[in-house]
Amino acid sequence: MKKLIVALAVAVLLISSFPAIAFAGPPDNGAPAAGFSPEQILVKFKHDVSLPEAAEVHRQLGGQAKETIAGIGVQVVKVPRGQEMAKAKAYSANGKVAYAELDYVAEVVGSPNDPGFGSQWGMVKVQAPQAWDIATGSPSVNIAILDTGVDLDHPDLAAKIVKSRNFSGSPTVDDVDGHGTHVAGIAAAITNNGIGVAGLGYSATIMNVKVLGDDGSGSYSWIASGIIWAADNGAEVINLSLGGTSASSTLENAVNYAWNKGVVVVAAAGNGGSISPSFPAYYSNCIAVAATNSKDELAGWSNYGGWVDLASPGVAILSTYLSTVNGGYNFMSGTSMASPHVAGLAALVFTVVADSNGNGRLNDEVRARIEANCDDIGVSGIGAGRINAYKAVGASATPPPPTTGSIAGRVTDAVDGTVIAGAGVSDGVRSALTNSNGEYTIGYVPEGSYTVTVSASGYNGASQSVSVVSGQTAVASFVLTKSTPAAPKPMWVEGIAFKVAGKNLRLSVKVVCDSGAVAVAQVAAQLTNGVQNWAFTGTTDSSGTVSFTVSKAPAGSYVASVTSLAAAGYNWDTSLGIVSTSYVKK
Repeated sequence: MKKLIVALAVAVLLISSFPAIAFAGPPDNGAPAAGFSPEQILVKFKHDVSLPEAAEVHRQLGGQAKETIAGIGVQVVKVPRGQEMAKAKAYSANGKVAYAELDYVAEVVGSPNDPGFGSQWGMVKVQAPQAWDIATGSPSVNIAILDTGVDLDHPDLAAKIVKSRNFSGSPTVDDVDGHGTHVAGIAAAITNNGIGVAGLGYSATIMNVKVLGDDGSGSYSWIASGIIWAADNGAEVINLSLGGTSASSTLENAVNYAWNKGVVVVAAAGNGGSISPSFPAYYSNCIAVAATNSKDELAGWSNYGGWVDLASPGVAILSTYLSTVNGGYNFMSGTSMASPHVAGLAALVFTVVADSNGNGRLNDEVRARIEANCDDIGVSGIGAGRINAYKAVGASATPPPPTTGSIAGRVTDAVDGTVIAGAGVSDGVRSALTNSNGEYTIGYVPEGSYTVTVSASGYNGASQSVSVVSGQTAVASFVLTKSTPAAPKPMWVEGIAFKVAGKNLRLSVKVVCDSGAVAVAQVAAQLTNGVQNWAFTGTTDSSGTVSFTVSKAPAGSYVASVTSLAAAGYNWDTSLGIVSTSYVKK
């Protein structure tokens, strides 16, 4: 009801600003408009207007129809640069036009710079393991990830990707940004395969729908087209970890189209830390998702308010990332990370609900089940509360007695007692990293005796034995002494390779030593074609390789040079290997 009231208030404001009624853009008061795609607008003709009549309107108003967004009949119309707002108003004033609007730009709901460590604490918080005891979903349930693409070669995702489609301006459907890959892993990474991370959707499959460019932004027309395509090509769930600040009838129509086709549409509420709406999350047929932290508090940067439907974990979330960076896994924060938790849960719930109202669809039952079974965490402005996967798949509110325990503790410096963040702790099977307070938790540890080991850069390792009892936490804290650094070993750049991917140029640097690849080496490189210069920094993976990408690289001669190389325990020996190399892109 709150969404409806607010939407009506906006409509009244627009009508009073523009008596001709149809223009959905901002008032022309001299203030800068929100970001929109240049040289095009979106036009919807009334249902009884014929194609020749529409063509005549275009001729009169100086527009040219480029394409039509299928399903909702909205035309993307080319107009002169700088006249986008004026042309939208002119079309709006025409009696044959239902509405016209700017083609606004949405962006990934980015990752605030909040440090955090953990090992999928969000899955534990929403009781995903208990939910998986009841339902693990089905490969026939497709989650469409509408984002910057999904890494097609990622070992924890590749086998899950059933369809790919590119609506963006990027030359590749692959992900070169990392955001979409991170989102996909939260929703549906391959689970119980002995590597990487688990996806909440467990058995659900992934549709890779690229609607954002390689810079993380995209026009509303791209997004609307992606929503329509996903709905028409078998998606049960659509995840939109993106958002814009401008309302759009085209975007709302696309969301409504998907909902009426039986799709659950989930969207990030945005990271503005305010009650301001983000689109498309604001629309009634989207589930708008805010972000919470491990203490069940609203993240300080998360949007909230009466238009938000529920919340989900979104702070310091570990998930899949570009396979060429950090071993293919990374921590990110944002409502972008909260949204795919809900999308993955929706995929599970699709397999346990029935069509209770006889409308031939299940998405209304899925949404109702999720919202009715949220946990009340005492936070206002997050609608139904924080999701609980265990309850949503049909369990009672009280979970069964635990059959596992946990191991937790703190790691500090032996000399001054300062905490050690980023230390790796393992029970021999499971592992975790200490957070900024030096604390860690390893959850879901079966009963038994374990030798817990810890390692941290610059410190001597340590171990101790603990006994784990079901339902209890065994404490294993460590006080570490600094190690005496060994004499540095020489390392060098073995090779600098180039690879063309569409219009993009990928540069790979491999670092080795006498014993093989050097992982976690910090590499700085420069690339020039005599006209433009690019500077890169990155970290080598387990194969000693780090890759950088130049989007839309022009043809010509390039020279790549490594300008800095550093790794703990190593010195860069420039007398070995190479420092630079050249390449000609045709």
